[in-house]
Order: sequence, then C-alpha cells, then structure tokens
Amino acid sequence: MNIDQVRKKNLEKKNKLRINIIGVGKVASTMAVLWQHSNHIEIQAVWNRSISASKNLQYHLPNIEISNDPIDMPKADIIVIGVSDQVISSLAEKINQLNWITPNTLLLHFSGALGSDILASPKNDILAGSMHPVFAFSHIDTAIKTLPGHLCAIEGDKTALPVLKKLAQWAGLESFVIHKDQKARYHAALSISANFLVTLNDYACTLLKSLSIPAGLADKLVNQLMQQNLNQLQQFSATEALTGPIKRGDINTVSRHWQALTDQERTLYQALTLQTLRLTTLSIEEQVEIRKAVSDIVVRKSDYSNKK
Repeated sequence: MNIDQVRKKNLEKKNKLRINIIGVGKVASTMAVLWQHSNHIEIQAVWNRSISASKNLQYHLPNIEISNDPIDMPKADIIVIGVSDQVISSLAEKINQLNWITPNTLLLHFSGALGSDILASPKNDILAGSMHPVFAFSHIDTAIKTLPGHLCAIEGDKTALPVLKKLAQWAGLESFVIHKDQKARYHAALSISANFLVTLNDYACTLLKSLSIPAGLADKLVNQLMQQNLNQLQQFSATEALTGPIKRGDINTVSRHWQALTDQERTLYQALTLQTLRLTTLSIEEQVEIRKAVSDIVVRKSDYSNKK
C-alpha cells in the first residue's frame, strides 16, 4: 500500500471527521450547518475576525467552540478556510505552523478562482483541496434550505479528491472535478452567469466548453445558476441579489479573470463590470481600482465623479 492509499484509508475510516473552520462567511456557515446535519461531520471549532459572525453560526450549531485565535483551535481532521481570496495564502501559512498538523490533515478553501496549491507549504506535507459550490449565497438561512441539489467543483491532491467528493455529497451537492490551472477561467465563466444577470447564456457556455468540461455539464452549470438568480430577483432588489467580487471590492479575483480571458472575451467582461459597479455601494476609490483592473487606461477619480 503506497502513501496515498494509507492517507485515504486513515481519513475514511473515522466515524465522524472533525472540522475546524477559519472564516465563517455565508459559504462556510452554510456548508457547516449542512455538514453537521449529515451526521458524518463534527464541526468542533470556528474562528472569525468578527465575533458576531461566529455567534450567528453558533445559533445554528450550539455546540461549536468559538476560538480567539486560529492557533488555539483543537486538533482536527479537516481545516476549512472560508475567507476572501486575498487572505487565503497568509492564513494557510499560519495554519501550516500548527504543531499538530500531520500528512493526513486536509486543508481546503472555497475560492472559485484559486487552486489548492495556494495552501501548500514547504514545511509540511499536508493534503490540500478546494470546493466551490455553484450557488449565489445571498442569505444564509435561505442557502441552508436551497443549496442541496446544486453543483460543486472540487479540486486538489489525488488522495484528497475522494474525501472532497464525500464532503460535497454530505452537503447534498453534485460534485465534478476541475484542474487547478483552469480555475481562474472557470470562475470567470460562473461569475458572468451568476453576477452579471444580463449576460448572454452562450457567452458563459462558450468559455466553459473551451476547457476540459463536457458540453452537457457546461450547459447545466450555466442554466442552473442563471435560473436561481432570476428567481431571487423576484424576491429581492438587484442590489440585494447581487453577489461576487465586484460587490465586495475584490480586486484580486477581478484581475485573475482579466488575465484568463482573450482580447475578444475581455470586451464584454469589461462592459458588464462597469455596469455592475453601478449596483454596488463601493467608495469612489474602490470603484476606480476595479476600473483599472479591467482597463489599460489610467482612470482618474475626477473623471469618474463627473460621470456619476
């Protein structure tokens, strides 16, 4: 039995996998509740920069421990990083310094644009993976009820994939595998269908079909997610329904999309980005930075202010 087979056996033989969660945003909180209710997972400890978010999750899961610092968390089989893309790397570096980390410890994140290799450390030989539920997380309570049945991209070490597949299954998700090098382009396509509601269906499907994703699966990904957002627009305003990197001012993810697209594909992406900015509450400074990420032209605050 080789080392990969030993790791897989060690992870799968436990009655319940113990999970610690660092960063309890909408995605992590929703997945935590679904995992705990599956009876296959024990969510034992959480940490978040805002204590109110941790207490909100504790309302759903009364027995979880709220830690003051990630380094104070108890030993776990799986550590989930549920923070924004730009701080995943720094948190992973901190986690890799824990003295109880073993080669069987699985470290994963929920980013749609980043690969699992961002979690790797030269100091530790750990399992790394990522999960990306294809879903627009507008409200946690609604997501807990409606997320099951949706698709979920999984990616990571060969030994981690069977565990990631089970984690998706225990949350009621249908998983599919994508290569880490394709995640930026993959996430660009899903952002278009999920965040830009006026986007043409064919534009997103064409991006996915240019990768190693089957045509039927590409159609299902786009159609399912677009329909969900259209349904949400019947309940919420466009500003309330909008999710994604532009709304939260995530300059890094927007830049990754831009680099993954061809010149022809960039034309529509740029136009939709500028239009979507009008639905956000970002400051002028934040909007200028987003505009710079999708343009080779220097954008001045005074110019943008005059166009508002």
